Amino acid sequence: MKERVAIATAITAALVRLIPLQWLHPLNWDEIEFFRATDWIARGLVPYRDFWEHHTPLAWFLFAPVALLTKSPGVDAILAMRWAQVPVWIATFWLANLWMRGVGLERFARWSAIAFALCSSMFMIPAVEYRVDSVACLCFMAGLVLAQRDRFALAGIAFCLTGFANLRLGPLLVVTVLALWLKASLAVRRRPYAEDGQRPTANGQRQSANGLRILIGGAGALGIALLYFVATRSLVPMYQMVWVQNYLGDHYATAITGGFLHRLIVPFGVRILASDKLFELVGVDVAGIVIILAGFAGIIRALLKWRAPDDLFVLAVLQLVNIAFIAKMKFVYHYHFEIVVILMLPLVASVIAWMSASRTSIVVAVLALAWCVNGFASIFRGKELDRAYQDVIMREADAHTLRGETVWSGLPWALRRDPSYPFWFLPELARQLVVHRHAPPYSLGRVIAQPPAAVVFDRNAFVWIATVQRELAPFFVRHYLPAWRNLWIPAMNGRLAPGARGEWIVPRDGDYRLIASAPLANHTWFHDPLRAAGIDESTITLPPPAARGDLQWFIDGAPAHVNAVTRFRKGQHIGVISNATQPLGIILLSGNDRVLFRQPPRGVTLEAETPRITHIPHLGVQLPR
Repeated sequence: MKERVAIATAITAALVRLIPLQWLHPLNWDEIEFFRATDWIARGLVPYRDFWEHHTPLAWFLFAPVALLTKSPGVDAILAMRWAQVPVWIATFWLANLWMRGVGLERFARWSAIAFALCSSMFMIPAVEYRVDSVACLCFMAGLVLAQRDRFALAGIAFCLTGFANLRLGPLLVVTVLALWLKASLAVRRRPYAEDGQRPTANGQRQSANGLRILIGGAGALGIALLYFVATRSLVPMYQMVWVQNYLGDHYATAITGGFLHRLIVPFGVRILASDKLFELVGVDVAGIVIILAGFAGIIRALLKWRAPDDLFVLAVLQLVNIAFIAKMKFVYHYHFEIVVILMLPLVASVIAWMSASRTSIVVAVLALAWCVNGFASIFRGKELDRAYQDVIMREADAHTLRGETVWSGLPWALRRDPSYPFWFLPELARQLVVHRHAPPYSLGRVIAQPPAAVVFDRNAFVWIATVQRELAPFFVRHYLPAWRNLWIPAMNGRLAPGARGEWIVPRDGDYRLIASAPLANHTWFHDPLRAAGIDESTITLPPPAARGDLQWFIDGAPAHVNAVTRFRKGQHIGVISNATQPLGIILLSGNDRVLFRQPPRGVTLEAETPRITHIPHLGVQLPR
C-alpha cells in the first residue's frame, strides 16, 4: 500500500506541474536562446561557424526535429519544446530508479524520493523550462547506470555526451571518471587472485580494465564529435566560443555575493537577493526542504562507509564535488540545482529506507504535505500575465517586420527574424567580451548603415546601452519610438524649437506618416525618453497624419515636399527646419500604429523578473494587441 501512495504522489505531482508548463510559467531568458539555436540547426546552420554560441550543442541537435514542427512567432514555439522535453525527464527518473534498485534501495524509498523531487519547486520550476540541463541529466544518469552494470565503454560514451549537452558539468564528469576508475582499482586490490593464490581472477582482470574502458568509450565519442566540427569547419570557432570566451567572460565578471546561499535557502521561504521580503510563508517548498535536509543526511551516512566504499559512497563524493563547484560559480541560477536534485535521489532514498523501517507514517505524512504544497504552488503561484506580455512582444515584433529584415534585442524575441548583431543575445558574457575588447561592438556605423527594422529594448538591451555602448542611445531614441514599452519601431522624431533644424537617416523603406503638433512637444519622451518608455502616463493615441506648411523639408540635402504620408527609402537623409512660432513635436512614423507607448498591466515585465504572487490563475489569458 505504501508503495502505491508514493507512486501516486509522484505521478500526480508531475501531472499538476503541466499546468504551469503550458499556461502559467513565463518564458525564461535561456529558453528563447536555446530555441533559436535549435531552430537554426534545424534549418541547416552549423553552430559556432554560422552563429555565435557559448554552450555545447547536443540538446539542440536532439530537439531540432521538433523545432521544424512549429512556425509560431510567439510563446507557443517554446512551449512545444517544453512538451518535447517531458520524455527526457521521464527517462531520467526511470534511470535514477534503476540505479537505486541496483544498490538495493527498497521500492517505497525509491518512489518517495522521486515524489519529493517532483513535488519540489526547487526542481520543477527549471525542469518545466526548455533547457540543455535535461539532456545533460539524462546522459549522466545513463552513464551511472551503465557503469553500475559493468558497461563501462558505453558509460564513457554517455559521460562524453553529457559534456556535449552541458559543458558546465565538466568538473563533475572528470571526478566521476576518476572515482569509478579508483573504485574499480580498489576492487581489484581486494580480490586480485584466484583461490590458488597464483592467477588473477576473470573478475579482477575485468575490473582492472574498467577505467580504461570508460576512457576509450569517452574518447571514441569525443573523436566522432570533433570530426563533425572538423568536417563543418567549425572546430576553431567552437574552441574560441566555448572555451576561450567562456573563460574570459567568467574571468572578468563580478560575482554575485551570496548567490549560492540564496538558492539553497529559497525552499525555506527565505530570500536574501532580488526580493523585498526576507521571508514569505507561501514560498516555503516542503519537498525542497526534504531534499536538502535528507540529501545531506544521506551524504553523511554514505561517507561513513569510507572503509568499504560502495556505490552510494561514490555518489556522495560526486555530489559534494558537484555542490562545491556550483558554490564557487560567480552566478548561481535555479537551474544549476537540477543535477543536484537528480543526484540527491538515491541519497534521500537511503534516508527514507532507514526511516521507513519504523517511521513509514511520518514519510507518508510529509509526502502528503509536500503534494499539497506542490499543487498550491503549481496552480496559484503563476505569472501568466508576464507570459502573455512576452507573447505580445514576440508576435508584434514579427508583425512589424518582414522576412529578411533584422531586429536588435537583448534576447532573440523575434523568433522568425535575423539578428542585427553577431551577438544575437546579450548575456553578461557578451558584455564583458566587448567591454574588454575581445569582441567587436555593435558599431554606430553599422547601425546607421543597416538599421534594424525593430528594436526590442529588454533588460539586456538597456544594460548594453547604459554600460557598453552609450553612443547608440541618441540614434535609437531619435529614429525609433515605443509601440509597446519594450518594442520600438522605426519613427524619426524630435522636438524642434522655432527656427531649429532636425535631421534623421531613414531606418527602413516604407510609407511614413507625419505627426507634428505643439502639444506633442510636451510629451515626456522628448525630455526623458528612457523613463517615458516605461510609464503609463506616456501612452498616446496619434491624430491623423497631416502636412504642415510651417515645416521646410530636405531629402539628401535637396528641398522636398513631405505630405501627410510620404514614402522614404532606407538611408535617405531627412532634414527639416521649423518655421512655427512655438515648439513642435515631430514624428515620422513607419507603419499603421495609432497608439504608442502601450504598457502591459502594472507589475508585469518582459523578463518576468518580479516575484510570484498568490492569485486565482487566468488560464490562457491574452493581452489585446
